[in-house]
Formats: sequence, C-alpha cells, structure tokens
Amino acid sequence: RPPAPMPCPPYPRTPDGGGLEARAEMITTATQANGTNGATQMVYTAAPRTTVVQSARQVSGAAAAPMLPGSCRTLPTTVMQQPNGTATTVLKQVNSTAFAAAPAVVLSPGAARQRMERLSDQLEGCEEAESLRRADLAQRMGMPEESSFDEGDGLVSPPSPGAIPWPGEEPIFEEGFTPRAMLGLTNNIRKACTNFDENLGGPAVVSPGLLLSMLAKAEDMLVRKGSKALIEMQPPPGERVVIVGDLHGQLKDALWIFYRYGLPSEAGGNCFLFNGDIADRGRFAVEIYVLVIGWMLTFPGAVFINRGNHEDVLVNTSRSGGFYEECIQKYPGFGRQVFEAFGKFFAALPLAYLLGPNGAKILVVHGGLPRVPSQFISTLKHMAPRGPTVSMRTSSLAEVVVKDCLWSDPQESNGQGVSTRGASLMAFGPDVTLNFCQQELVGFIVRSHEVPPSGEGFAFMHQNRLCTVFSASNYKGIEHNSGAVLLITSADLAMGNLAKSVRPEVYYSPVLSQVCQMDFEPPKECLESELELQFLPQTPSARKLREETRRISAAQVEAVTKFFIKSDDPNGELNQDEVVQIVGELVVAHKEELWQGFWERDLGLRHVPPSRCGFVSFEVWKDVCHTVLGPKVCWDSVGMVLSIAEKLPPHMGGVDYNRFLHRFHINLQEEGCVRVTWMEATLAFLVDKMLKMAVQEMLDLFDQDKNGRLSIAELAEAFRRLDAGLSSAQVRALFLTFATHCDGCPEDDIEVECFISALVVAAREQSEQHQSKHARARSAWPRWASRYLRLLGKDIWEQGKGEHQMLALFKSFDADNSGLLEPSEFVKIMLTLQAACRHPGELSLPEAALQELARLSDFDSSGSVSYIEILLALQPTDTALGGHVRFDLFEQICSTVWCNKEALLRALHNLDPDKTMRVNADTLNKALHQLNTTIGGECKSKRPLLGFQIEALVAHINLDEDGLVDYNAFLDAFQVKDVAR
Repeated sequence: RPPAPMPCPPYPRTPDGGGLEARAEMITTATQANGTNGATQMVYTAAPRTTVVQSARQVSGAAAAPMLPGSCRTLPTTVMQQPNGTATTVLKQVNSTAFAAAPAVVLSPGAARQRMERLSDQLEGCEEAESLRRADLAQRMGMPEESSFDEGDGLVSPPSPGAIPWPGEEPIFEEGFTPRAMLGLTNNIRKACTNFDENLGGPAVVSPGLLLSMLAKAEDMLVRKGSKALIEMQPPPGERVVIVGDLHGQLKDALWIFYRYGLPSEAGGNCFLFNGDIADRGRFAVEIYVLVIGWMLTFPGAVFINRGNHEDVLVNTSRSGGFYEECIQKYPGFGRQVFEAFGKFFAALPLAYLLGPNGAKILVVHGGLPRVPSQFISTLKHMAPRGPTVSMRTSSLAEVVVKDCLWSDPQESNGQGVSTRGASLMAFGPDVTLNFCQQELVGFIVRSHEVPPSGEGFAFMHQNRLCTVFSASNYKGIEHNSGAVLLITSADLAMGNLAKSVRPEVYYSPVLSQVCQMDFEPPKECLESELELQFLPQTPSARKLREETRRISAAQVEAVTKFFIKSDDPNGELNQDEVVQIVGELVVAHKEELWQGFWERDLGLRHVPPSRCGFVSFEVWKDVCHTVLGPKVCWDSVGMVLSIAEKLPPHMGGVDYNRFLHRFHINLQEEGCVRVTWMEATLAFLVDKMLKMAVQEMLDLFDQDKNGRLSIAELAEAFRRLDAGLSSAQVRALFLTFATHCDGCPEDDIEVECFISALVVAAREQSEQHQSKHARARSAWPRWASRYLRLLGKDIWEQGKGEHQMLALFKSFDADNSGLLEPSEFVKIMLTLQAACRHPGELSLPEAALQELARLSDFDSSGSVSYIEILLALQPTDTALGGHVRFDLFEQICSTVWCNKEALLRALHNLDPDKTMRVNADTLNKALHQLNTTIGGECKSKRPLLGFQIEALVAHINLDEDGLVDYNAFLDAFQVKDVAR
C-alpha cells in the first residue's frame, strides 16, 4: 500500500484530494488478493477508450474529454478477478493455418502488449536507419549546406506582427528573463495547455516574437562561451543535478519533472542537465524548449542542455522526426524562421559534459562513445563550431566523433559492432567502456538515446559503469514505459563518492491535462517578502520535506495512471498500428529489393519443371525481410501482426509475396495540391505512341524473339525504342504487376497480348476519370453506340476470349496485311462478334450502324482503325489489369517523391530565400530535376524520373492566384496507404 500522505502545503495541489488515495488502495488491495508478489492478473469493467491512449493518428475533430486519473467520473470503478483467479489474453489469431496448426499462444494480461512494445522499438531502429539514408541524400543535394542558416548576424528578425507580445508575456518583454517573469511564463504555458490533447497537439501558446528573441539570446550566450563541444564542471554546480533523458516533445513529462523535483534555482542549488532529444515525435517540443531555454537564460548556472541526435534539422524533417511540422503548424507565416532559428541554436549546443573530479568524473553524452574512444575527449576539447545538421558522410576525425557520440549505442558483447540504426553507425561493448573510463579517469557514463529494454526508464550496463536514462514515460502514447531521471548529489560527487552520489528515480507521468493542474513551488529567488519565506521556509530540511511530500502524492497519482493506461490496452493494439505503419513505409521504400529477393526464391522453382507460383515459404519471407529491411527485428511477430501466411491449400503456410508487396503503396491525396490528371497525361502519351502502329509492327516491337511472351529485357527495349518515357525502375514495376496478376502464375515472361490489353485499359480508365481527349470523344458518342460496345465487350471478356480472340480476328480480317482495318473490315469483325455472342438478339446492329461505329472508333480520323483503337472502343474497364498497371506505374513515380521528401524539402528551402514556404512551378521543376540528378548522378539511366514525367507532374499542380504552391502541402500529398485497412 502506498505510504500515507504527509501534511501538504498549497504547493502542490492535486485534484480530487482523497479520491486518489482511495483508488491507490483499491489497486493495491486487488493486487494482493492473489498473493503478495504483485503478479495477480485482473480484469475490470472497461469504459470506452479515452484520449489517454488515443493514437496520435486519430482524425482531428472534437476531442473527447480527457480521462483524468484524478476524476472518478471517467474512470472504471469495478475491479474483479475471474473465477480461476487469473485473467488471460489470447493473441488475435492470424489468418493462417501455418500459425493455427501451432499451439495457441496464450499470454497473461500485458504480455502481448510487451511483445508489441519490443517489436515497435525494433522497427523504430529500422525507421531511423532509413531516415539516415535519406538525410545523407539531402546533404548531397549540391547546394551549400548552410545557405539558409548563415544570413545576417544569426539574429532572426521576425515580421512586425510577430514582435507583439501575447497576453501574459509582458513581464518578459519588460523585465527580461527574471525569475518572477519566467515563473509567470511557466504558469501561462501550463494553464494554456490544460485542455490540449497530448497526442493531437494544439496551437502555439508562446508568441513567435518571444520565441525568436529567446532563441537568439540563447544562441548568443552559447556562442559567447565559445560554442564548446565539451563543458567541464568541477565541482558540479548547486546541491544536486537532475539529469533528464529524452523527452521527445512530451510536455507532460517535462512539467511532471519540474513538479516533482522543483523548478531550477541557482540560490536553491537545484540544477538540471537535459541530455538531448527534446525535439521530434511528440507535439509539444516548442513549449519544452521555451521552458528549458527560458530557465537557462534566467539561471545560466542551473540549467544546461546537451545536443542529441534529434537536435538536427535534417532529422527534424524526416519521418522519424516531426519537429519541422510542429514549427510550421504552430507558426503559420513564421514557421520557417522559427525552425531555422532552432537550427542555429542546435549548432551551438555542447555535445558532452564532464562533472566532478578526476577518477570520479561523470561523462554525460547523448548517444555514447565513438569508434575512436581514445581521442574522444581531446577531439571534443579542440572541436570547431558545428552546423545545424550532423554529417553522415564523415571526412574528418571531428565529424566521426560528432556522429558517433550522438548516434552510438551500447551492446552486450565486447568490441565494436554495427548499430541496429544503420550500417554507418556503431555500437560499443563493455571492454570499450571500461578502457575509456580507465584512460580518461572517468568513473561513470550517463547516456540516453533509447528506451531501456526493461521499460523502467533507466538501465545500468557494462559492469555498472554506464547508465541509460530515458525520461519520456508512456513513450509516443503507446509504449507504457516508465520515465526516469538521474539525481547527482554534488557534495558526494565532489568527494569522489560515485556510489553515493548517483541515484536513478523512476516515475510515470499522468496525462497532460492533469499535470497542467499542478502548481509548481517557486524557486528561492522568487521569494522576497517575509510572509513568503515564512510560508515556504528555505532551509534544506524544509525544502526536502516539501519535495518528499510531492513525491509521495505524485507516486499515488502515477500508480493510478499507469494501472488504467496499461489496462486499457492489454494487447498492445496501439503498438500494432505503429508496427503496421512502419512496416508499410519500409516496404514502400524497398519494394523492388524485396520483390527481387522473393522472386528468386519462389516456391514454384522447386517443382519439375520449375514454374513460379507467387509464393515463398514463411522462413524465406522472414529471411528476405531480415536482409532487406532490418536484421534486429522479430519478423515472426511482424508476420503474425500482418496475417501474411496463406490459409488454404495448395500453399498453406506460405506467403503470397505479391499480395504482401501490393498491400502498401503511395497514395496521392485527391484533395491535395496535385491534380491526379497528371497520371492520365503520362499514360496517354504512351498509348498515343502506339495508337497508329500496325498490329504486326506493335507485336514485333514487344515480342522481339517471336515466342509470344514478353520478358523484362524485351519490355525495356520496346519502351526505349518508343521513347515512351519510362525509367528502368518503372519498367520493372510494370512487369511486377503482370507477374502478379497474369493468369495467377508469375513467370519470367508474360503474354504480349495481355500486356497490350492491360496498358490500353489503364489509359482508358484514367482518361474516363479525368476526361482526356479520348474520353471526351467517347462521351459524344450516341447512347446506342456506347451501350452496344460496352455490352459486346463485356460478353467477349466474360467468355474468357478477350485479347486472344480480338488479336486473331484482327489479323484474319486484315486482308491487305497493313496492320490497320478499313471500315469494311471493321464491320466484318463486328458481325462475327455479334454472331458469336451469347445473346445475339440483344446485340444486333445493321451494317449501316456498324459503319458509323467504325467512324466513331477511328479516334484520330485517319480513315482506318488500329488494334489499339479497337481495344479502346471495345474493351470493358472492369477486366484485365488496367488498374494494377496504373497503380504500379505511378507508385514508382510517387514513391520517388515520397522516399526523398527530406532531400526535396532541402532543395526547396534553398530555392526559397525569402522563407515564404511557397514557390512557382519553375522552382518546383528545378528542385525535382536537382533531386533526380543527385540520385542518379551523371548516368541518366539511373535517374528514377524522366524529364517529361517531371514536366507532367509540375503541370498538374494546383497553383494559387499568385501562381505559387505551398511546397509543404505538395509533399504532404504523397502518403503511404495500407489497402488492407
């Protein structure tokens, strides 16, 4: 049972007073009902899911009232045990007899959730590795890296409206960053965020003028101190130092830490060291920076900040980031200025702190040790000023040290290894840590950078010489982990007593709306009158008593919060959403490599004779994913989440790899700034090339070896001769489509007739949707003609004859072997088709009407009808592979934009010196061409996009009345879609 609450002064104030103790007692009593080890499994009458565990991907709108652990009205109130004293959870059964044949996986409450949490953490490493790859491309975009950060003297001057203080900010503007003014700003932020949802975010609560001024002052303060990479403090400052790990935009944790341990104070000796990664992922990084930087300006000797790997402008724009979007959304018109001001501030931050005397020094660094540990300290001491982004392509020792100390991770085995975050990153073992500590007279290393596997917010490793501390509790709203801080007692550290000076403390922050209701004890500097000092005596024992009271009260709130949040998601369903999302993004980014790996190990190749079937074994699927997407992921669990194993014979337990790959694709948002008619323009260009070709000429073009089948090499050569505007990757995408859908039997080649038919129907479907010239021509046809051709074509394809019969008839009635049909020959084909249809009475036209049909089918009015024109006129849109052709062809184009958003955004920023966030069509065209050249280099065949495709895409951008487009909206129009959801 939690300790009884001690007498509590007005600071802190907790909502619902005694109700908290009653609920804590309820939880403890229920836990003890089946023993004393706390392992009892319980169920409760569940209330509907509330905003405590709502996914950040929830659709915006009127938010439900937040579930407050301090409110009985919204919490479940009945706790009961099942008759057998336990409660169990069965994993959602996979749609696969391969898994169904195994014994059912039965997990206790929380075990399924813990499995999903581990899987989510593993995939996050893959996601960061992908982000690093894209960041590397962005750094190679060919323009000066610092071009948008080195204008002027480093002090950004916002437009005049941004310089107007918002209500409550007047004291800061009038007095500067005095303790009382900063306390007022802290309380304003706390109260303004009370009604915000921590997962959905909210509008800005600090004016852009104040924020830009604060960043400029903080940057100037760091620059005047030399922008040192290593800060040594001996003796350590104050009475104690609270080391805070990753916060990742979770304001609730930052406020909860200040509530539990007090606000910074130089006079009170209460110091804080934030060990990086304040930005990204969460929705309130701006507010956390305002609090941390504001108190740093108020008490330079009590607040310190280390740089983390997410204090990097390229990482901030990546999919593993989010801070760039936060700045843009919170400060329309000022977002670019705010973001670049943060970039300058990041560049000035130190990379490491050394606290304490020789032999008992504590090294505080965000990631860990570099691959050259013997030169770590000396390199930091002599390091030149750094930039707003960290180079992934290192060319000097200093660059290696910077990258490693921000990105490296510890490992259990000795030596150095490859990090799970990417091949260019490293991991270091216990021997590396011990040797470094011995050589540099360091007693202990504190780092952050990752959620400890235990989920407790901290983890000791390497013979207790290294500690990971992570401060974002319930990370991303789905991890259910505890947060932690590390308390360093300055007096003990100064005496060299490491064991006594270092103490981790674990916590679990309540939801944001409740944390914002807590009042903070003001720092000692704010207490000026005798009455204030009497009310809050500042003797060490009095301060310690009040802090202990706050901790006890906080522990009770945390116990209730943690219980109900975990109980509301016992199976980790929210983690499942993130797992599917990350896997989908990885699949889209590596679809071609995955398909190649599956294609080469198709189960059908084991048969005699070998014939691909489109399936691989589950073990092969895991192995390919392990090789292509990431080696440190439990792909067994991913397969269960995605339900990928086949349920029925003859491939029971196998994986339909084409269906798996087609499950995830890039979707172009219709309501976005890109009109999807650009797809029709590209397809129409290709079909027009073939429109007037004689049938044999067209067949010879594609079927170069005259065997009636089309290989990838033949397809690529045919498009090259046509000058059709398809890159090699797009040709492979088309072939993948046919290999997936032609007769359900993928082979090394496909039927030529099927390919031509599907290509035509793809163009027809797209043109009808967006009214191309062919669609406009058909829309002007008489109703009888449209109905006749539609029904006749449907009858032909439903009989299974389709393109094979059409091609045979075309050749047989082409009397002069010209490859084109005269009107009389067209009429003979129609009469033959009428006689062979299943309902000749309903589909019967006289020759005069058929002559008119021949005229209508001659789209280019040349006096003859080509094979392509017959297919355009006759083939129904709900047959063949038209939709799939269009889907795969344009996904490759869309994925080029989506996979390289960071690089494209960097190019657009450099081409937008006025920071308007809008560009004209020519500028966007230039940025896309620059991206294309950077990816492919001088070899045009390696460029993913062709010139006319870029022109077609830009031509179909929705420009505003000024002829400009918001390039952030343009990039956001490309999204990954899971067609299974």
